[in-house]
Amino acid sequence: MTDRRPLGRRLLRLRAALKRSRALLSLLALWLVCGALIFRFGRELSWTDAWLTAFYFEVQPDAPGQGYAFWGQSLLFGVFVALLLRDTLENYAERCRLMAGLVTEHTIIVGYTHLGKRLVDHCLAQGMPYVLIEKDRALVDDLLRKGEPVVVDDARSADALPAANIAGARRLIVASNNMETALIVTKEAREANPACKIAVRCPLDELAGVLEKLGADHVYSASLAAFKELTALMR
Repeated sequence: MTDRRPLGRRLLRLRAALKRSRALLSLLALWLVCGALIFRFGRELSWTDAWLTAFYFEVQPDAPGQGYAFWGQSLLFGVFVALLLRDTLENYAERCRLMAGLVTEHTIIVGYTHLGKRLVDHCLAQGMPYVLIEKDRALVDDLLRKGEPVVVDDARSADALPAANIAGARRLIVASNNMETALIVTKEAREANPACKIAVRCPLDELAGVLEKLGADHVYSASLAAFKELTALMR
């Protein structure tokens, strides 16, 4: 399957990378600003020369200027290496979790079951924004390595739905086979986002009504679906 939204996905990864690197980038910005102020007021350079020197477009010939250039370039090199190593060695799951929190107007899929996988494939094929929540990392390792928005967590935990940006989601589909998960996720999702459309797979007919009371807009049960089709044929 090919992603029909490559630009949007790249921007999402860039935003996640910037979010992860705020501390290093803030340190670099502070160094440059302090350098410009020192050259402006301490060395009485013009603002233009002060900023050019701070950003290493000019190098002052005296010892302080040479020292600033040396240590500044060392800092820049250190920040570059730190960012490179972080991107190389960083936990795939953490990076994808950060990406998931930045997606909006999306579909949250709970459970990478057979149904969940088909839904993810559909979203990828159609270029639809989505976030997957699955607690078994081994099942979603390929998606993590591809940089897809996946939250590796138990959907019943207090952090899972917020990590998937439930507040900004358009719809939520519970594809899990676990009924406890279905009940808890439905309740918490409805409380977090009253406008979100919630669809739940329900293997137990007797819990369909409970899910609807908890806030599910659509409850799908194999036996109920078969019953409706058969009774329609019997008319």
